[in-house]
Amino acid sequence: MAIVITNFREKQRSKKMDYERKVLRDLSLGQLRKEFQQIFRPFFEYSLLYQQEIEDACIDIAIDAYLLGAAYSRFAYHGETLNDIRNRSSVQENELVESLFDYWQFWCWGTEPMMESLQQCCQFYVERWWQEGYRNGEKRYKMRLH
Repeated sequence: MAIVITNFREKQRSKKMDYERKVLRDLSLGQLRKEFQQIFRPFFEYSLLYQQEIEDACIDIAIDAYLLGAAYSRFAYHGETLNDIRNRSSVQENELVESLFDYWQFWCWGTEPMMESLQQCCQFYVERWWQEGYRNGEKRYKMRLH
């Protein structure tokens, strides 16, 4: 008989990864690409090179935002309001927005109003995928699929 010793952090990390795998099954890469094209297409005229790399980075950020929203949906299951949950995750969400905007700034050039518009698009994009992950996670918690 073998004794397996695990610590709390390993178990917690394992459960988090299992949950993320389950949640990601409901996410469509085609939907991510389509949304990216709709939101960021106007900015490609300012960045003609490395469009595939930009798209990949934006999709990575969208997946991170989606997983963040799904993770925070558990607080709704325990009775917190959406505003409280948004406030709770705002720091991490803002980090995603800033990362995405910084990445765009590296590959893109433009006027100040154009860059402000890009900042708003980055904010909208992260919020949109956070909400999508939140809705999916909330649905999974209601159906007890977590």
